Amino acid sequence: MHKAKYIAALLALAALLTACGGGGSSTSQSGETGTNSGPAKEAEKAPAKAPPKTIPATELEPHYIDWPYFGRVPQRTHYLPTHLGGIDRPLDPPLTVAWTINTHGLIEFPPAIAGGVAYAINKFGNGKAIELGTHKVLWELKLDPKNHGGKKTVTAPAYYEGKVYGAFLDGYVAAGDVKTGKEAWLRNLHSHLESSPLPVDGNVYLGTNSRKVVALDAADGKTVWTFDAPAAVKASPSWDDGNIFVGDFESTMLALDAKTGKSVWKSNTSTVAPFGKGGFFSSPAIAFGDVYAARNDGTVYAFDEKTGKVRWAFQTGEAVYGSPAVAKVPGTPPTVYIGSENGKFFALDARTGKVRWTYDVGGAVEGTATVIGHTVYVSSFQTKKTVGIDVRTHKVDYTLDQAGYTPMISDGRRLIAVGYFTVLGLEPKKK
Repeated sequence: MHKAKYIAALLALAALLTACGGGGSSTSQSGETGTNSGPAKEAEKAPAKAPPKTIPATELEPHYIDWPYFGRVPQRTHYLPTHLGGIDRPLDPPLTVAWTINTHGLIEFPPAIAGGVAYAINKFGNGKAIELGTHKVLWELKLDPKNHGGKKTVTAPAYYEGKVYGAFLDGYVAAGDVKTGKEAWLRNLHSHLESSPLPVDGNVYLGTNSRKVVALDAADGKTVWTFDAPAAVKASPSWDDGNIFVGDFESTMLALDAKTGKSVWKSNTSTVAPFGKGGFFSSPAIAFGDVYAARNDGTVYAFDEKTGKVRWAFQTGEAVYGSPAVAKVPGTPPTVYIGSENGKFFALDARTGKVRWTYDVGGAVEGTATVIGHTVYVSSFQTKKTVGIDVRTHKVDYTLDQAGYTPMISDGRRLIAVGYFTVLGLEPKKK
């Protein structure tokens, strides 16, 4: 795609964001008041060495919790507790569909939510800014107005400290400044990009198919550091306690110093039981002192966060392309939730890897589950449905006739379902 199209798109996006308030000021990385972590720090009370700069979401607007990028928090746990920031949010089923917006193209990743506005983008690079309180489309970005042809992006949009970031298949990483209404910066990494950017603590991190992990300055896009990985990096990096974690597309999980890019540890899973040569398409989730990720051959791993040692491995029986969701929902132990191409959805004990319970989805699970309140949401394109399973009873308590790769997110007031083409607003029913 021509550079001018990116610049024009970013100018349009930034102008819109400025006009509608930019989705709030600097957003909280985690949504928690007084902390910068998800479940990773619910289990460990020690403060992080280098926490991201945050403003508690409750200071921006009561009841709003941002979901600024894939995974919600830098640890990419894909979890939103019901009780957060001292506010009780009734987000669990029963739910009712309040509105639906069609993007007219496959949505591979969920929208980025900041200050009550969701920024959704389809595979053609066409986007919509949706005001969640009114479900009005505030802006539309049309890089490919006809919604046809090949994919232009397979990554998630990200919001951070007044800028919106995106990565495109042809190698461009783009940032739009919401305060000035101008293009902030544009970089060509000269590589196929499938890794969603993670903006945190002043940098933007992502991987490339040319075997690089890259840190760009979030303010100007200049290269801070690059790391040569053993293989292509298609997964999206995660952050915790001053380190970046990401797997390559052969068999190695990496931990890198977020400031310098120097190796902290690397773990080649092909050299330890259960062996194999699968690659990581799954982005890591960090919680409870471990790093959780799945190889595309269906093996789920837990690595010691400090050393990289494999704590446990579990074989699902078929390919896994989604990322794990990790949560300790009140009344349940720390749990890893993940689905497989064989249609099985697993709840694994995060400490041991043993199966707590399973659910037969009825079709291949190709994406990532999310946990909101006490419900885990999982989807299959074969069944064309999303189901919500109560993690306490292991029973289905919600069904939606839509399927998506990451089927459900939330802004703390409502749930936002992500279908194949559509974004839906769900309101909790009064019981």
